[in-house]
Amino acid sequence: MPGALVVGQAGLMRVTPADFYRGSMRLIYLLEGTESWGGVKAVLEHANGLTRRGHRVQVLSKGQAPTWFPLEADFRQVPDFAAEQIPIADYIIGTYWTTVPPAVACGRGIPVHFCQGYEADYFPDVALCERVEAAYRLPTLKVTIRPHLKALIETRYGQACYDIGYGIDLNRFNPEPPPPLQGRYRILVVGPWEWPFKGIPDALQGLKQLKTQRRDLWVVRASQLPQSEAEAALDVVDEYHQDVNPYAMPALYRRCHLFISASTEAEGFGLPAMEAMACGLPCVLTRIPSYLSFDDGEAYASFVPLRDPLAISAAVDGLLNDLLQRAWQRTAGLKVAARYPMEAVVERLEALLLRGLSDRMIRRS
Repeated sequence: MPGALVVGQAGLMRVTPADFYRGSMRLIYLLEGTESWGGVKAVLEHANGLTRRGHRVQVLSKGQAPTWFPLEADFRQVPDFAAEQIPIADYIIGTYWTTVPPAVACGRGIPVHFCQGYEADYFPDVALCERVEAAYRLPTLKVTIRPHLKALIETRYGQACYDIGYGIDLNRFNPEPPPPLQGRYRILVVGPWEWPFKGIPDALQGLKQLKTQRRDLWVVRASQLPQSEAEAALDVVDEYHQDVNPYAMPALYRRCHLFISASTEAEGFGLPAMEAMACGLPCVLTRIPSYLSFDDGEAYASFVPLRDPLAISAAVDGLLNDLLQRAWQRTAGLKVAARYPMEAVVERLEALLLRGLSDRMIRRS
């Protein structure tokens, strides 16, 4: 807004939101658990970034303090998110659908619903989906990470939603020269087999098909979970990494030649794909809103239809046979990733929260 008219000692004056609120914010994050998932890492990076910018940030979680992440914000483990566990703050930020109702009910600050993916798309259980939808209908400041999620929330729930984007730590996720071939192409697939929206079976089925045609493939998997019996029975994975520290992932990306993600439309952002591009890997990605919105055009990856292992097989084969295309994708992917620094996301989030406090003060004035 351009400003508001208020009465001061000098008479009627026009002031902007920044004139009203200049102090340090008190922010409380409600985090269900502290396992090393990408969504958890994003929340903790936001908390760190806002702490560095001078705000008082505390993360409350039912899980233990994360040993895998260098958290600079204050942390406290709590048995639940009852009101007496939550300090008074400017904002109470729910980071998953289960944490939004307590952020609203506690009455300790302005409730925020931070959405990194529409959870109702994850669950086949109708009753559970209804609970997710009830959380989205609550009156909150809604913040999300991608334009398609913003559009979904505004259309379905009739509430304003603000897209702050997504970012990665470009100081850690950066390229090195491609690894030597040594007779085999290392193809990386990241994510839990058990999560349907990650499409891991489709990616591995496509690679299994391609392995019948060429012997120069080495399939590398990374997941937070142990390899399932179903995945092992497929007999396509050559190297399996479980629960890799998120800050050890850059080294794993840089030891590979190609990245595949077969995620479905339920993918909120697709962090491994962006991290892979930042480390210089050509990518085969499904044609879904989150991946297509990384940048204008489609030069930064080879896009394939959803749930189509044969298309994945053909796209991988085509890239491996075309050195110039791989080099082009590497260059294009690095340019795209450079547009996603985490610092810019934190700045946008900070500006949004400060604006909310300032606007509230203007209305009171």
